[in-house]
This record gives sequence, C-alpha cells and structure tokens, in this order.
Amino acid sequence: MLNRIFILAALLVLATTVFAQTGAISGTVYDEDGFPMLGANVVIQGTTIGAQTDFIEGKYQFKADPGTYILVASYVGYGDQLIEGVVVKANETTILDVNFSGDTGVELELDVTVTAKAINSGEVAVMKLRQNDINAKDMISSQEIKSLGSGTAAAALTKVTGTTVVDGKYVYVRGLGDRYSATTINGLRLPSIDPYRNSAQLDLIPTSILDNISASKTFTPDLPGDFTGGSVDIKIKALPERFTWGISASGGYNGQANLQDNFVTYDAGDGIGLGYNDGTLDRPASLNQYADGELGVLESNAGRRARRDDDLAAGVDQVANELGNGFDLNSKNSGLDYNLSANIGNQFKIGSMPVGVFATASVSQDFSQYNNGRRGNFVNPGDGGPLQEIYDVRDDKSTQAGKVGGMLGLSFKPSPSNEITLYSLYSHQGFTEGRVLQGSNENKGASGDADNFYRSQASTFLERELINYVAQGEHVLTGLGGVKIDWTANYVNSEQNEPDLRFAEYIQQGENFIIDPSQFSRPSRFFRELADDSYQGKLDITIPFLQSKSRANNFKIGGQYQTKERNFNENIFAYDNRSGISFSQAGGDFGTWLGPDNLGIIGGESGRNEIGVFVFDNSNLANSYTGTFDVAAAYGMFTYEVTPRLKAVAGLRTEQTTILVESAVVPNEIAMATENMREVDQDRIDDNTANIDETNFMPALNLIFKATEKSNLRLGFSQTIARPNMREVAPFGSFGFLGEPTVFGNPDLELTNIDNFDLRYEIFPNAGEVIAFSAFYKQFTNPIVTTFRLSGEQQFTWTNSESADLYGIELEFRKSLGFLSEKLQNFTFSSNLAYIQSSQEIDAREVELGQAVDPEFSGDRVFNGQSDIVANANLAFRTPETGWDAIIAYNYFSDRLQSIGAVGSPDIFEQGRSQLDISVSKTINNFKFSFRARNLLNPDFKTFSDFKGQEYIFSQYTRGRDISLGVSYSL
Repeated sequence: MLNRIFILAALLVLATTVFAQTGAISGTVYDEDGFPMLGANVVIQGTTIGAQTDFIEGKYQFKADPGTYILVASYVGYGDQLIEGVVVKANETTILDVNFSGDTGVELELDVTVTAKAINSGEVAVMKLRQNDINAKDMISSQEIKSLGSGTAAAALTKVTGTTVVDGKYVYVRGLGDRYSATTINGLRLPSIDPYRNSAQLDLIPTSILDNISASKTFTPDLPGDFTGGSVDIKIKALPERFTWGISASGGYNGQANLQDNFVTYDAGDGIGLGYNDGTLDRPASLNQYADGELGVLESNAGRRARRDDDLAAGVDQVANELGNGFDLNSKNSGLDYNLSANIGNQFKIGSMPVGVFATASVSQDFSQYNNGRRGNFVNPGDGGPLQEIYDVRDDKSTQAGKVGGMLGLSFKPSPSNEITLYSLYSHQGFTEGRVLQGSNENKGASGDADNFYRSQASTFLERELINYVAQGEHVLTGLGGVKIDWTANYVNSEQNEPDLRFAEYIQQGENFIIDPSQFSRPSRFFRELADDSYQGKLDITIPFLQSKSRANNFKIGGQYQTKERNFNENIFAYDNRSGISFSQAGGDFGTWLGPDNLGIIGGESGRNEIGVFVFDNSNLANSYTGTFDVAAAYGMFTYEVTPRLKAVAGLRTEQTTILVESAVVPNEIAMATENMREVDQDRIDDNTANIDETNFMPALNLIFKATEKSNLRLGFSQTIARPNMREVAPFGSFGFLGEPTVFGNPDLELTNIDNFDLRYEIFPNAGEVIAFSAFYKQFTNPIVTTFRLSGEQQFTWTNSESADLYGIELEFRKSLGFLSEKLQNFTFSSNLAYIQSSQEIDAREVELGQAVDPEFSGDRVFNGQSDIVANANLAFRTPETGWDAIIAYNYFSDRLQSIGAVGSPDIFEQGRSQLDISVSKTINNFKFSFRARNLLNPDFKTFSDFKGQEYIFSQYTRGRDISLGVSYSL
C-alpha cells in the first residue's frame, strides 16, 4: 500500500510540474439567509475566466495566473457584486466566500491558504457551519489543528468543548465514552479494533488528511442511534483545486525517552522500527505441525509420556527448541523521534469533467519511557483498618512505536450537480514494549527487601492495521426541484495482533528463584489475533418542500446497514520442567534455564529419553471466539421553518440490532458430539453463546430559535441506545498480567436506553468568533456497568444496572482581542469549560458484598472515565502577511473513575492533570519552519484510591517534556 502511494506521488510530480506556477480562487456563494446559492457565476471582470457554483454546496473554483483582479459575482434576481483587489499568488489558493445581501451590498471574507475547500477548514468557515447547522455542534478546523501541532485526531479532539481522550486514543464526549460516543469518518462508522472497546482508536488517524472534526451534541435521526455523549465525525481532506505538493520532516526529543542508554527492549526483528513484524515473532512451524494433537506433543503430560515414546520425544524436543528462550531483555540506546510525510494532488479535466487526485504518505517513529514508576494494588480487609497491600512494585517501561499511513483519493464531477469521490485510507502501527516490575508482593510472600522480592517481566509487540475503502456520491436532481441524494459505501479491514507476547514472574529469595506454578503463572508465550471485516452502506435523500416560504424546509429519509465479522484467537504456550535443572539452579537466568542444554531431550537413550524443560498448549477454547455484529437502520425526518425565526427538526429512527457471538467451545462441542455419537450438550452451547436481536425506535425533536441575526437558542429531546460490544458478551475470561483480576464477558447483557435533554444558546459576534452556553441531562435505563463476578477469586464482568443519570453545563468563548487594542488584532483567545455530574446504580449483589466488608460502601458511583471538570484555553497569534503562527494551549481534566475497586474497597481514580503546549511556526516563501513544546508541566500520571483520609497509589509515572523541530515545503 505505502509503495503504491509513493509511486503515484512520483508520477503526479512528473506529470504536473508544469502547472506549478498558477494559482486558484475558490469559495462559496451565500444568499442573505446564509444558504448556498446554486448556479451563481463568479468570473474575473472583462474575461471569461471563472466558474459557476455547483448545485450541491454552492461552491466554485477556478485556476488563474498570479495577479490582482476584480471579480464579478452574479445571480438571477440579485445585483452583480464587484469584489476588488483579489490577489492571486503562484502556488496558492485564494479563498473568497461571497455573501449576497437583500440589496446590492456585499460582505466578503478573504483568506489565503493552500488547503482545498477551505470553507470547511478555516476557522471562520467552521463558525459559519456551526451557526447554520441543524445540530448543536462543536468543531475544530484543520487550520487550528495545524497550529496546535496535533499529530493525530485523538490529540486534536482534546481541544474540542466537552471532550476528553482516554489512553491517548479513546474519545469521551460529555464524560461519556466507549459505547456512548460514536465516531464516524465522512459519516460512516469507524470500527474499533480493540476487543475491549466500542470506541474507535483515533490515534490511527493522522491529522495530515483531516479537513475538520465536528462533535454533534444533539441527536437527529440521520445520525447513528448509539448516540449519547455525542457523535464525532472526522471529515477527510477535500481534493485540491490546483496542482499542489508538499513534504515535511520533523525530529523530536524527550528527556526521559530519547538518546537514553537504558531503553528496555528485546529481539523483535528488524521491522519494528516501522511497526511491522518481519516474521521474527511468528509462531514456530512446529506449533502448527503438532496442533492436530495426534501425537499429543503439546499436551501437558507430554514430558512424562515422551520418556518411552521416541516419536513423541522428538516432537517435544523440536517444539521446545524452536520456541526457545525469548525471555531475555536487553538495553539499547534510543534514537530521536522523527516524522516524515508527503502529499501531492492536482485537478485536471477529462473533456469538460473536472477530476481531482490526491495522495498522502507518512512514516514516523517515537520512543517513550519511564523509570522508577510505581504500580500497586490494595484491598479492604474488612477489619476497620487501612487497606491491605497486595503488591507495591517499581515499574520500568519502554515503548518504541513505528507508524506508517497514507491515503489515495479520486474525485470527479460529471456535472455541476453530481460529484463522486473514491478514496482509500491506510494506517499501520506497531508498539514494541519491554517492561519490568520489581518490589514487594505480600500476596505471594515477597517483602520487597533486597533478599526477598517479586519480579515480573513482559516483552510485547502490538500491531494494529486499518484499511478503509470508500466510495461516496452527492447528486442534486435539478429537474425534481433540487432533490439531493447522498450515498456512501465502504469496506474496512482491521486487525490487532499480539504475536509472541512473553510473560514471566518469580520471587528471588537470596540465591533461590521461586517459579512454582502453584503460586505463579508459568512463563508463557501468548499469540493473539483479531481480525474484523466490516461493510457499511448509507443512503440519504433530501426532498425540499415549500421552498417559496423557506429554503430550510425539507424532508430527509434514508437508511444505513452495517455488518461486521470478527475472528479472535488466543493461543497460550507455557513452559514446564520434567528433569532439567531448576530455575534456581540456573541462577534465575532464562538464557541458561531455557538454553539448548536444558530444553527438550537432554539425555538418555532410545526408549529411555530424559526430558528437560518442555512446552505445552495452555490455551482455553473459551478464550477464542467468532462473532457477527449487524445493525440495520431506517429513518425519516423533516426540517420546517415555522416562522422566520423558529425552525423545527423532528423525526424517527429505527434500528435493528443483531449480535451473535460463539466461543470456540461451541464448534468443539458439536464436533465431539458427532465424533462420539452422542447428543450435543445444549447447556454447554448456551453458556458459550450470546445472542441479541432487538428493534429500537428513537424519536428526536430539535427547536432552533434565531434570537438575532447572530445568535441561536437550541432545544432538543431525543431517545437513543447503547450497545455492548462482542467482547463484553463473549463468555470467556481474559488473562490479566501482574495479578490483575480476570474479566469475563456476560452473554445476558441487554441494550441501554437513554433519554437526552439539551439546551444551548450561542452567539457569533463576528466572523470566526463564538460565545456559547449549553446544558444537558441524560437518563439511562439498563446502563451497562462493570461489576464483580461471583466466584472464589476476584473477577469482573459486565452487567445491566437499573438506572443512571448524567447532567452538566458547557461554556465556550472564542474572540479576537482586537476590541481591546488595535495592537492585539492578530491575537485570538478561545476557551471552553465543561462541568459534569453523574451517578449510576451499582449492582445490588455488589452492594451487598461491599457493605459486608465496609458498612459505608456506597450504592452508586460515577461513570467510568467521566471528569467533573474539563477545560481548555488557547491564545493564538497569526499574521498571514508575515507568516507567523503561534499558539499557547492549555488543557485540564479533573479526577475520573478508572476502574472499580475490589469487594468493599474504594474505587480507583485517575488523577486529574493539566497540559501546557506551545507551538510556533514561520512561513518563508514555500517553506514553513516549526517549533513545538508539549507537556511542559510534566504532571504525574497517577491512579489512586482514597480510604479514610489516606491515599493509596495504584500507578504513578511521568512522560517527560517533548520538544520538536520541523520543516516543510509545499506548493
């Protein structure tokens, strides 16, 4: 994929360099009410050079030689508009949006940018879109994303009102994440490739391909029904009006992670720099060879049976030696972070039909590390005293990330009323991690002293890939009164693989190294593979009516279908010792204990084989599953201007949800019943199957009152749903490292129903400015919550509680500081603040168990990941005429629930923190030089519990300050 992108980019450079000295003029023409004017003409005075606005969005564009011109905008029934002093520069696009007024006057907004379709990318245009949209939206433009220096969509979303990002990739809107916040790309759902999440991983999407990001806060029936906190739509960059290309390079340094000689890693192959497994981490051929079990090579008693079975012994020896050691960790010198990217595009004509092409490619590598971090676990013993320590260890972690991405796009307009776009998005990431935890583990008898301590280590490689193929079209049927048809279809292939994850734990007591399997997890190698294939189709038909009264009036009907197929497999291969030297005799050295002299056949003779350390299959059938996830939707809605100031948007959406998940136990049970000529154990089938088949009706009503020409009052009510994901209903327990409890799925989960109430008042004082106040309340029925699973050991699962509530307010302010002083006219201050409160009922059985340990145990808790306060403040300085662009960005979120505590123990919270970033860039001709400084406050990343006035730390580390320098060149 990446090679194809670079080849196409090279061909485009060679084929279109001759066009590199022209410029372009582009924009949208609006009437006095802010509606696009379809079929308006914009030409250079005294020439035939110009264009007609299309019949889709009222946009126009045409190429022009460098110079200063007078433009003439004309439309039947309106006086011609003359716009003087329009400057066109070589290799730049002049953005000119024309607003016709009721008389002959004209307002114009003039900006110079190299971004295509700037009406959707500039901050001024984004405010216009917000003001006229039927949804209450918060948006961030590509211009602001560039200024902030955000590298991914996830980083950019931290600046949107009321949104936070958890774990660097999952968006939470209004304190609600995962199942409660939908993410779409150009209107189509972006699937999650994490089996534990509904939310898509937004760090997969580089900002270089983005046009804008919007977060809809109110539901309308044309949006996905699993909408509660909000629906985030990522709009992919539009295709260019002219030939354009650019390259950029940047390097970064973090004092904790870069140029360090103690960076923990392991031999994972040569491909990890770009995030790929080059085959080094593939499972050995012998594991596949003996997987059928005919000889029983991978059975747990193979070491004993191989003593007298030479064929079996040969197989045991082959497997053990091919899998080998793999547990050695080493240190290396980490390099600098880097990012390289390129883009190219052009528009040309085939006959009279405009055709646009666009391609981007990027590759990056970065290092992250912390030493002397902390990780602990504490429970309430129920004796009225302090929490009891389970373990408290030092945490050292190093991660090397390689990322490759790209996009190819093709767009053509057969006529001014028809546009078709095809594009493909590719994203690949690989994370190589070395981690060591060492210290006290009271649960396993290690005090943490120098002669009695616990140690665990993990070496992992996580590889994620997403390929998205999209076709979409927009068509206006001018002969049918302007009926508009929008359609989109896509195929998404996504994978998340963990090849050869290696985990081991032991206790060192003086010269003894205890690795007793009755007390510890055996040293193991995990092979996990997840593959999703998703198909989606979406059709929207907008039918205007009573247009003579208002151009806002229309019916909108449509439907959407999404189907996803998943295969998840987990294989675990564990080490056992028959007659080899012990781990203590090997001095705690994995290289010796798992060396060739101690693996497989280590002595004896034919028929009397001596077996040392061997490997057996410790997998659990229930831990692998297949699933299908289907959603079929249909809706109808109307927008009607009741009065010139009051607009109503109302409708109904219907969704049919079908989720079927079966663990590998199901086909195995059927096969075994057939083989043994017995009846299928239906109870075993039912216990390993989840089946949801439900239809939901979701009404919505939104009222928009135009209080003044520059302000709106919005009221909204809607009913929406939330769904469990396939992992949450899959009835298997996932292994948790470092003593973490096992998490089981619950096949009996039901969908959640939510009532949403919204209020917003927004003012748009001047172009690019906004002041907004929002209030909201949400009531949940059958919310899905994490709770305890009744078992002898501490285990978690998901269940439906009876009810939950969430409410909050949001404030947003964005304004130029020119009103204070003329000297401050190039400064813009923007800020937003969200205050949110929530309460969800805890499962009754959990309350009963908790109060048995702690009589003061509460019967409710806040939503997972929800902060009471989320705040952003940005001060930007821009002077287009001199090329300076600078921004200081501050972000804060308060404490948020990370996970629930053990029985009767307090819940675990992530400590709130602040982040301060600075970005400065200078454009000189076609070059742009940039400086970024991120995470300047370097706060603690800490999770904790409070119990009877004492704080207990579950994890703590810092990430260090990031500094980067970059240079780019573009035409």
